[in-house]
Amino acid sequence: MNTEQILTLAEGIAKSWDWATEVSRPRPNCLDVKVNVLKELVPIIVGLRVKRLGYLSAIVGMDLGVDADELEVLYHFCPGGAVITLRVRIPRQNAVLPSLCEIIPSAEVYERELREMFGVEITGLHNAQRLYLPDDWPTGIYPLRKDFDPAVLAGMSGTGKPQKTNLSPNGFTIPIGPQHPALKEPGHFQFTVEGEIVTGAYVRLGYAHRGMEKAVEERNWVQNLYLLERVCGICSHIHAMAYSLAVEQLANVQAPPRAQAIRVLVAELERIHSHFLWMGVSAHEAGFDTLFMYSWRDRETVMDMLEGLTGNRVNYSANVLGGVKFDVTPAQTASIRVGLDFLEERARHYLNVLKNDEMFLQRTRGIGVMTRAQAEVMGAVGPTARASNVPRDVRVAAPYSAYAQFPVQMILDERGDLEARFEVRVLELFESIRLIRRILDCMPEGALSVKFPRRIPAGEAVVCLEAPRGEVLYYAKSNGTDKPERLKVRTPTICNLNSVVRLVVGHQLADVPMILAGIDPCFSCNDRMVQVIDGSERMLTWAELRQYGIDHYKRLVK
Repeated sequence: MNTEQILTLAEGIAKSWDWATEVSRPRPNCLDVKVNVLKELVPIIVGLRVKRLGYLSAIVGMDLGVDADELEVLYHFCPGGAVITLRVRIPRQNAVLPSLCEIIPSAEVYERELREMFGVEITGLHNAQRLYLPDDWPTGIYPLRKDFDPAVLAGMSGTGKPQKTNLSPNGFTIPIGPQHPALKEPGHFQFTVEGEIVTGAYVRLGYAHRGMEKAVEERNWVQNLYLLERVCGICSHIHAMAYSLAVEQLANVQAPPRAQAIRVLVAELERIHSHFLWMGVSAHEAGFDTLFMYSWRDRETVMDMLEGLTGNRVNYSANVLGGVKFDVTPAQTASIRVGLDFLEERARHYLNVLKNDEMFLQRTRGIGVMTRAQAEVMGAVGPTARASNVPRDVRVAAPYSAYAQFPVQMILDERGDLEARFEVRVLELFESIRLIRRILDCMPEGALSVKFPRRIPAGEAVVCLEAPRGEVLYYAKSNGTDKPERLKVRTPTICNLNSVVRLVVGHQLADVPMILAGIDPCFSCNDRMVQVIDGSERMLTWAELRQYGIDHYKRLVK
């Protein structure tokens, strides 16, 4: 189905509950559904799931202010190029919502964030432990509410003890982190094992949390561009690009064609950089340090190319609101072509190694298998999903910027194991190289930017882009001033990490580092946590989902 067919079908489902909802189309690719009766929320979501109209991409909380005395919660579903948003308003005092985690496993982490940041009690939530605020954070203080006063934290010691976890009544629990020589970023892991087999997994992140979603509310639209570029160093351009597209959508401004092409050019160079970096980290986790050193040596080539274009090797600062700040000269074009030739040759060598090295195959073939059904239910994104034959790539489903003029050929694999995830990423290197060459051959002429207003008209925008690790979602709300009312960032690692902690259960402990590296995680830009109690959990069938939607609310309110 195309975007219009998806939205028409979803609109029909929503209007079947016409006494409970208000339905509108704020933008051509968006369907907005206001759920006026709370008990209808779960049945409507079950209806979307049964019709397979997208996966839950994000849950966004908003405080409408003390005067309004209400919170608003948005459930974003993103099937293909469409965005289906369910809106629920609840009182600030005694705010309660039903949990979706039994029908949508990935909803649990979003609900826990909502509970912790906005004070929404989630009825039926499996795990109500802290998400990523400190363990000694005062109760009743919610940092993303509008009346939050940082002064109340002045007496905090910052030395709270870690929360206790009950992974398994039997077995031995192995803690790793948050400071550990094997970890590149701070994170706390616990694995319960019986012998060498993992029976339970727990991950707590948030140790590098920087409170960016709160910080953007105190800065203007231009200042936030440089703040959000620092969400992730490896994916800095895609975050700045997503933010720019969201603000441009609010302002009804479109960057010139040449600027759009340059944005895609830098995005694909960044993808090459990210995949080479990931290759080295994964090889290191497998004990293959020769491949680690070689791939990171070759990674310097693409970093030199990015530095030649933007002047920076990490945070490129290529975007401005309304365009880009630099051009691509003939000399830079020639330099990029030489670099691409070298990287293509090296990528062929690494593909041969990954497909034929016996030691590497022993660590990847048949390990961490995730079926297409599992990947869809758990909301996996990016190469992790495509390695399980899930055709989920925003560049293809909803081409943004210049991708409509320079289409992408999606890389898919049906095996779903670690070997497939590795191979998909290496094959994507060749596709990015092909795409960059095409852009250099057909670079549009014209201006690099357009004039941009200081104050942004009131409104909302949802933008999904394909980062190297998968879909990244930006939600932006303007109140008509020079500062945003709310901005939500959902990074791809949270979607994939939710699946990984389930996949490790039943595998040997020695496989855990490789399974984790297989999703190319980024902890610092993610700041999330997931827990699995044991390996007995199963996914509900579609028939069970329908019945669950009928019974769930009654069961919760008893």
